[in-house]
Amino acid sequence: MKIAFFNKNLPSDQPNGVSIQVHYLANALVDLGHDVTCFSFSPPLLDSRYKVHTFSYGKTLFLFRKFIPAIKFRTIDCTKFDIVHYHGDDYLCKNCPTRVRTFYGSALMEAIHAATMARFFYQALFYLFEWISCFKPGKLIGISANTTRALPLVKEVIPCGVPLQVFCPDNSVRTSHPSILFLGGLLGRKRGNLMIKIFHQSILPRYPDCTLTIVGPQACSGPNIKYISKLEETELVRLYRSHWVYCQMSSYEGFGVPVLEAMACGTAVVAIRNAGAKEIVTDGLDGFCCTNEDIAERIVELIANRELRNHFYCNGLQTAGKYDMREAALLYEKEYRSLQCR
Repeated sequence: MKIAFFNKNLPSDQPNGVSIQVHYLANALVDLGHDVTCFSFSPPLLDSRYKVHTFSYGKTLFLFRKFIPAIKFRTIDCTKFDIVHYHGDDYLCKNCPTRVRTFYGSALMEAIHAATMARFFYQALFYLFEWISCFKPGKLIGISANTTRALPLVKEVIPCGVPLQVFCPDNSVRTSHPSILFLGGLLGRKRGNLMIKIFHQSILPRYPDCTLTIVGPQACSGPNIKYISKLEETELVRLYRSHWVYCQMSSYEGFGVPVLEAMACGTAVVAIRNAGAKEIVTDGLDGFCCTNEDIAERIVELIANRELRNHFYCNGLQTAGKYDMREAALLYEKEYRSLQCR
């Protein structure tokens, strides 16, 4: 099949959750024998096995830049493709019966968990655009049950995937001292500042040699804290493998792929009980899914108990195994063929 992907970013310059999923899925579909072209504002990655058509924002004012992808995507002649698959910004797209739209969470939940009023109103506007997308012809797919609750017209779920041939364990690189990994910003729903606070108040006093590695957009520093702004996939895998504990502090996640990546690399997971984490983590079986009040004690418990970490390691590998990106690609392929048969 000739498949068109639409997403404004790729991980080459914007390595966020959606862009990474788009990249992995496009590569997996190419491996299944499909011809995939991604329309984006980002350049291709070195390991892209799909074609990339790169748009330019030109001299558009920043205030209006958010609307440019939807305008540019509308200009593409979709009749040249068997399937057109939008990963966002399709509220202006022309009606197409072979259209697929994946919703990576919902702007409604992003608005509810917004840290500022400006972001609240911005996300509320895009929630309206999501509803416009829902009324267009084609197939609607959410990445989680939580997504379908915010967008009730979305009835089908295909979870995000992880390329398990890349994210896999290697215990030989594990640090000799206690170590914690956190991915995300310091502000907003990711709540990196809360992670730093817990680390300084509850972890370091008990384990003075423990380290916290933070990978995210805002720089930070402090005793035993290592900050990384941006890194390649191979380095991310190494970080997962080498740390004792991965912590997710988010108040909201549409799904929470880093939790799965950490599990796949054999790292014990502690996550706040947000909507996404609850669909992945079974508390006490393959990780801890806890509250703001008890997360510090759960991290300490994991650091102190090697047997418990190994328990999460074994069960986490089984959980991650259910989310192989190759399986996700097969599910999308099935949806594509069902549209062609209509």
